[in-house]
Amino acid sequence: MNKSIYIILALVGILAMNSCSDDEFLSGNPDMELGAGKVSALYGDSLPFTIKASDVDVPLSTLKAKLFYGEELVSETVIRTKTSGSDYTGKVFVPYYPNVIDGRATLKFVLQNIHFTTTEMEREVVLSRPDFPYVTLVDEMGEEYLMKRQSLYNYSVTGRFPQDMKAYFKTPKVGENGNELTFGWDNENQLAEGKNVDPITFSGTEAEPYEVTFNVLTYAVSPLVNVLFDGEKMIAQDANTYLIQKSFTQGQSIIVVGIDLDGWWINPDYFRKESNGTLTFLPVDGKYRVVANMKQKYFSVTRMNGDKEATLSDDGHGAIWLMGWGVGSPSLDYQFGWNAGNNYSVSEIAPKKYQFTGVAGPEHGSSIGQRFRYDYIGCKFFYQNNWGEELSKNKRLTVVESSKALIKVIDEGNDDGNIVLADGVTLEEGATYVLTVDLTAGNDKGTVSMEKISDGEAKPQPTLVQTLYFDFGSKTSGRGELTEGIDKNNHYWNNICNNNVGTGNAARYADAGTVYSPLINSDNVPTEYKLTLDVRFSTNGMDGAGGLMSPQEELLGDFAIKSVTEDYFYTENGENKDRSFTFSGLDKEKGYKFYIFGSRGTADTRIVNYIMSGSNDYTGELQTSGTNCGGDGINQNIKNICESDIIYPDGNGKIKFTLEKKVGNYAALNALKIEEYTNVK
Repeated sequence: MNKSIYIILALVGILAMNSCSDDEFLSGNPDMELGAGKVSALYGDSLPFTIKASDVDVPLSTLKAKLFYGEELVSETVIRTKTSGSDYTGKVFVPYYPNVIDGRATLKFVLQNIHFTTTEMEREVVLSRPDFPYVTLVDEMGEEYLMKRQSLYNYSVTGRFPQDMKAYFKTPKVGENGNELTFGWDNENQLAEGKNVDPITFSGTEAEPYEVTFNVLTYAVSPLVNVLFDGEKMIAQDANTYLIQKSFTQGQSIIVVGIDLDGWWINPDYFRKESNGTLTFLPVDGKYRVVANMKQKYFSVTRMNGDKEATLSDDGHGAIWLMGWGVGSPSLDYQFGWNAGNNYSVSEIAPKKYQFTGVAGPEHGSSIGQRFRYDYIGCKFFYQNNWGEELSKNKRLTVVESSKALIKVIDEGNDDGNIVLADGVTLEEGATYVLTVDLTAGNDKGTVSMEKISDGEAKPQPTLVQTLYFDFGSKTSGRGELTEGIDKNNHYWNNICNNNVGTGNAARYADAGTVYSPLINSDNVPTEYKLTLDVRFSTNGMDGAGGLMSPQEELLGDFAIKSVTEDYFYTENGENKDRSFTFSGLDKEKGYKFYIFGSRGTADTRIVNYIMSGSNDYTGELQTSGTNCGGDGINQNIKNICESDIIYPDGNGKIKFTLEKKVGNYAALNALKIEEYTNVK
């Protein structure tokens, strides 16, 4: 009897223990009640909803509202759910896409507690396209033009617009939950709706009024650039590229309508521009794909076999494809590299002979037409636009005797077949060379040659026009000083400093959007140039904050000014990786060379990438801090200056300067010198 009682008690205890353990790991039971709401919406709406969310056992975490077009998730809203039994309201955007007719969508609600237990609920939503009473055309200056509704989805306006007008479309809000929609080119150069689209370029006749049209269903717009190539319309692929595929004959004369070819680079292996403005087709007869790049102003050409890219046939005709470094098109800023599928289709200029012509130039900042790197080439020819069959030395390719002074073909390892410059050879910068592959003796007996066909023009040496100095740092007492008046080297400085009106820590900031203007040169002459902070910067300096207090002239030259080196701009630990400012109003016909100094006394290793971006880019690296980086016991940079290549402004006369943290959590900038040069293009 006593034994039975003990067993029963033991079982009760075990059950109690298990019950406590289960209580600690309850999965919970999230529950939703959908409030009364709309079951229909217009494309472009913000669809409202109300959900009563609860879980009596486990605290809630999130409520997600997901909108699906078919099986595709197109929009989502996430709400934090802190209190069980509360009503949560929100909106989910109903995307507006082209060619999507009235239909049905699925609105799915997912409620999750902190133990990741979820419950779901779905609602069908009937969708229809809005019928806008009008659409507004907005040009780049902000001028608005009313586009009247001509028929369902079709809108137009006629006016005396500029010949090339940049503008976007916007719609009014329609309905209680409607939104103003904006239409332009997206990041993939497709016409799309969105807040960050780019304007569309319309092309009409400047001397006469012309009509702008927009179909809000198909996204068809007019008048875009209408390009006829050999009498056939090129198809717009996006905002900047137009394409046509057709057959051409060698020597055929081609008329191009809709493009002013003045200023265009004409690929000398595919076309010759005649004095009457026509193009003569140079390769052998065949089908080709021609793409007009309206932004960079050149035609790219690809040999086709039907609707597929051509390959090298057994009889030596078709296409060979070029990959590698030191070669690129339309310039060396677009080197081919070893990216399979992005090879270059080499012109079959004569039966079984293929040629690639270009000017020798620098790797960075090259001009269109400079397609050979003057100091390095490492490239290879392939049978197809991919890895696979290739022209190699061991099997198929040798250098003709007359070209051995310029190039050689490697015959070992993975580099077998790579064409490189001969030992100790550099090409003449500015000279034109032609690289030719001859397969007339058979694909397995090919030869390669390289010949200089014209000398480079003597270029004037870059000439220094003026110099600008910049002191980055603080003007707060005890944290830095302005560099005022003429310095010991007879130079004047631009002070780029904190300007926040707050007190305490807030006072150290240089606020985003601050414009420092006019910038002065070293002779104290004002320029038209501006410096604008793209983001907020922090400032600090002097002895207590690691400034360089005793700069040495023999190490830093004209940067050795105490008020310059003792303080700095810096990016903080928790801030975004990259921080930038922009120079604007620069002369697009000139080039700018940057000299950068950064220093902060700390044992922490800090390495900064300084990036300058205009029409070309340059990245320079500088260690600003670290144990003994300036010598024994000196934990800061005291002598090293980052010197850039010549940077050219972009089409808007701007150069962006970015601080990127490469090593460490902070990046410092103390001083900057900019030299402006002419005779650089």
